[in-house]
Amino acid sequence: MSQEISLLVCIAIVLLTLLTSMFTYLVIKKAVENSQEKEINNYKEQVHLTIYDYLYREQKSRLLIPDSAIKFIAIERLLTEYSTVIDGAGKQRISSLADEIFHERYESILKQKKWSSRMNVLYKVDGFKMSSLSEVLKCKLKNQDTSKEEKLIIFRCLANNQDRALSQLFQSVAALFSVLEYRSILNRVEDALFKTLVEDYLHFPESLKLAIIDMIGIQKKLDFVIFLESQLADKRFEIRIRSMKAIGEVGFLSDTEVIGRFAKSEKWEERLMAAKVIGKTRALNGLDILEVLIKDSSWMVRAEAAKSFLNYTNGLERLYDVRFTSDDPFARDMASEWIERGIADGYSY
Repeated sequence: MSQEISLLVCIAIVLLTLLTSMFTYLVIKKAVENSQEKEINNYKEQVHLTIYDYLYREQKSRLLIPDSAIKFIAIERLLTEYSTVIDGAGKQRISSLADEIFHERYESILKQKKWSSRMNVLYKVDGFKMSSLSEVLKCKLKNQDTSKEEKLIIFRCLANNQDRALSQLFQSVAALFSVLEYRSILNRVEDALFKTLVEDYLHFPESLKLAIIDMIGIQKKLDFVIFLESQLADKRFEIRIRSMKAIGEVGFLSDTEVIGRFAKSEKWEERLMAAKVIGKTRALNGLDILEVLIKDSSWMVRAEAAKSFLNYTNGLERLYDVRFTSDDPFARDMASEWIERGIADGYSY
């Protein structure tokens, strides 16, 4: 019995010692972190006006060249704060300063094995729009050990810099992203580079093709309407639908014959999209096509066709014609419903 008590006492002492050691370690660690945080905030106060003078008055200072980890972090945080509220030339100066003082430090971290450290640096390179690390990033893209998440941010960084190698990298790097992820890259691309990507469209994976089509519609790129119309002959349903949707978002159609072909499609989704695009582009002879679509077997197509009538100057008048003269009872009912909606919305003709 006495041996069991002694054993329990020993175990209790060991556990108490471990808990005390852990508590002491945590207290010391917290104290160190608080001390470092205080140093960082103090240095931020010291260089705050210096960075302001650099960004708004282009005045440089030795204080902007950090010589310790604390100073690196302080300047990094200040530049991050400024980058969220500053535009124009000041934004470009942030990028230049970040290239100058963070290049070597970030390049070193990007070579580390710790994934989270590499990701944090990539987000900072992206946020500061640094261009000095472009070649380093391209090498990482070709590295098999680079994760998909890293590759996505790298592509965003290169898009920020309008890097002309972007098209070739899209073709050569095995990193298939979703349409949404590709769109997050393309959203940073300016017109000149976007034009190059459209020229290389046929060489890209389908998800990137869909993203390009989407961005033309989202950004209302009128110059690429003919390109969109050419995609309406694609064998893939998703390509055709998204191209028609993008045309509707741009709000212009150069070839009205394609609408007629879509309106006769066997797929109700394409007939629906034809009705939408007619309303958004006010296509020539569109009302004649809508008079056919308002008799469609699909309720959704009929409803969209009736709605699109109201986008034309004489659309409500034509709806009255359908209401009183059509031989299709479903078309008459739909016309009546949208006539009432049009009048309620203050439509005049």
